[in-house]
Amino acid sequence: MTVYRISPSDQSVLAWFERGGEPGATLLVDDWKLCAASDPGLAESLRWIVATVRDVRVVITAGTPDEVPAHLRSFVRTDFLALHGLSAFTKAAAWKGDWSRVPIGHDGGPVSVGLTHYDGQYRTGSHLHATTPDTFRSLVLGLMTTHSPKLFQAMLIDARDTDAFDGLDKAPHVHSHFHEVAANPEPVTTMLLAESERRLEVVGNTWTIFDHRGLDQVLPQLLVCVTGLEEILAEHPDFATTLATVAEDVGKSGMQLLLDSPHPLAPHEVPACTVPANLGEVAKSLPELMVRAEPVPDFFALHGIADFDRQRTWRRRPAREQLRVTAGTDEHGQPVLLDLKSASLQDGMGPHGEVVGPHRQDLLRALLLGQMLWHPPDDLQLVLVDFAGTGVFAGLDKAPHVRGHFRGLVPATADRLVEALKGEHERRLAVLVAAEHRTTWDYRAARDQGAPLDPLPELLICVDGAPELLRAHPELLEVLQEFGRLGRTYGQHLLLSGTTHTEDLRSVLTYRFEHTPKGWTRRISRSVENLVLPPDLDDRTRSLPHAMQKVEPLHDPLLPPPLHEWSKLTLDELGTISPEHNAVPLGLRDNPFEHSVEVFHATFGQGGHGAIVGKPGSGRTTAMRTLTESITRTFGSTENFRLEDGPLYGRPGERHVVVTASTWAEVPQFIRDDLAWGVELKLADPSWSAVDERRQANLPDRPGTGLCVRVKRQVRIATS
Repeated sequence: MTVYRISPSDQSVLAWFERGGEPGATLLVDDWKLCAASDPGLAESLRWIVATVRDVRVVITAGTPDEVPAHLRSFVRTDFLALHGLSAFTKAAAWKGDWSRVPIGHDGGPVSVGLTHYDGQYRTGSHLHATTPDTFRSLVLGLMTTHSPKLFQAMLIDARDTDAFDGLDKAPHVHSHFHEVAANPEPVTTMLLAESERRLEVVGNTWTIFDHRGLDQVLPQLLVCVTGLEEILAEHPDFATTLATVAEDVGKSGMQLLLDSPHPLAPHEVPACTVPANLGEVAKSLPELMVRAEPVPDFFALHGIADFDRQRTWRRRPAREQLRVTAGTDEHGQPVLLDLKSASLQDGMGPHGEVVGPHRQDLLRALLLGQMLWHPPDDLQLVLVDFAGTGVFAGLDKAPHVRGHFRGLVPATADRLVEALKGEHERRLAVLVAAEHRTTWDYRAARDQGAPLDPLPELLICVDGAPELLRAHPELLEVLQEFGRLGRTYGQHLLLSGTTHTEDLRSVLTYRFEHTPKGWTRRISRSVENLVLPPDLDDRTRSLPHAMQKVEPLHDPLLPPPLHEWSKLTLDELGTISPEHNAVPLGLRDNPFEHSVEVFHATFGQGGHGAIVGKPGSGRTTAMRTLTESITRTFGSTENFRLEDGPLYGRPGERHVVVTASTWAEVPQFIRDDLAWGVELKLADPSWSAVDERRQANLPDRPGTGLCVRVKRQVRIATS
């Protein structure tokens, strides 16, 4: 017999039949709902075929007959996969159940079984009994088809050595399988009581299993499936006591009963109905598919898209989905997520976590690329800190979300970063106070509803080599601890990585990705998930940030380049100032707290003096030349100024005196006593610093680079 299969992806055979199909052939329309959705004229075409084509047999698979037009229902063969909304089984597509209801068949319409009910206060498991073997098997196989083994397992209990669980016992969901229980119930009794006790110990007294089916799930639901119950109880009446003990704590243990006959312990009846016609066939074939390995999806397939499309991926998502993205897949092909939201406020995993292991570059790429894929820069920005300079973030830093990439954190940069992060924290606080909102989530919700507010994206601070960084720069610890305490309010998230745990911040870290001998795991509280990463992360890291940059301009950096790296700076670039200000522009001053640089002025108050101190070759003569030119431009001449490039002897009569010197000891006392401004360039010995010995030691040895005496920030002197 020739079979022509019509599927949603290929309907060319239908045209062949319309021209006169082969007599004796079978036309199979596989999954009516999907086929009809892709071809609105399908019902009329089939009407024509049935009426005019000789000896052609039509077969339609559907979840239930009522999905199909009335004139074609006589050709319907109810299909198990279609009943569950599937055209084919893959673990990635099928295991999406939420443990509330599962379809088992039809009775003029779809028939589903409710797996939970409310006991007046909490959602709890329903203990069930089935009256036919077919509905019993359809329910168990339906759960296996729609739930991952991490969410659902089955304990199979058979009074005799029958074929009641034939095929089903090959599924990965099977916790254990007991035969001949009517002859000897002791092994299963011991197992049931031990498993119940174990689960109650895991759950504890603080929550119920049904109210914690989120990212930190630690227990799968366990369905205790009993066939031949009446035979077991006839031989061993005490077995009912064991089942009662197990059933009593279903809300916490997650152990539910499914019995093959009515019993007071299982008051909820599985409705009698017509099960799918191919139930027996799929009961043997599906479990075999469930244990087969499936290919690891590539990056875009993992995220359910074909390519980056800002109109789709950067659109606003519901609050529950924000900052929640897939990092990889578990051993069952199911997504393993990273959710940066607060566990206590927004049903997330965060706000802070860590990546621990020797080979962490790919995992960091998967986490960060996923977040950038689904969130525009107005919703999420990143600061990347590569302490050891290993290039762990290479490529990612090209994305428009990145406000700073610090590779090889030298002490001077660490000082600037501390100030910049403090400034960012204060800025966020000021923005929220001005807008009268308590958290960044409240702020963005108001903005989404039309309030005239500027973007206030979440800030993810990623630090690789965090334990070593905090040992080398302990001043950063206080800042990160502040973010750890207040991050969920002000939208600041920490993602720390290294070969070891970051002990100093462990108390604020709520999730962890860790590399073990068996691969990567994700840990949230007591929940541990294995995960495999997409195989094409290298390619996506090279291409995706560039694609994003093409459609989104770069944001202002957290820190401008350090002043000593500027190629050239002249007086002409600094602008002018009116003489009444008693100040002249001299260069630029770093202001990391404000994420900017500002013009550095030599300010002369009433009788105030100035000093430029630095070792030979530090640029002090050039600085004096620039100062002379700037005074001339501002005041017309250097009258009333005494500018001495070198030692000064005596006390001149001019109002304003400026000297250069190799050390502060060479600066006359009257100038030090009335110092209006000063620049400390590189000294021969950092211990001679009058500003800050540590900052002086960290000061780059570049002519014209120094420290402002008043505010202890880096300055760069212009050239005239």
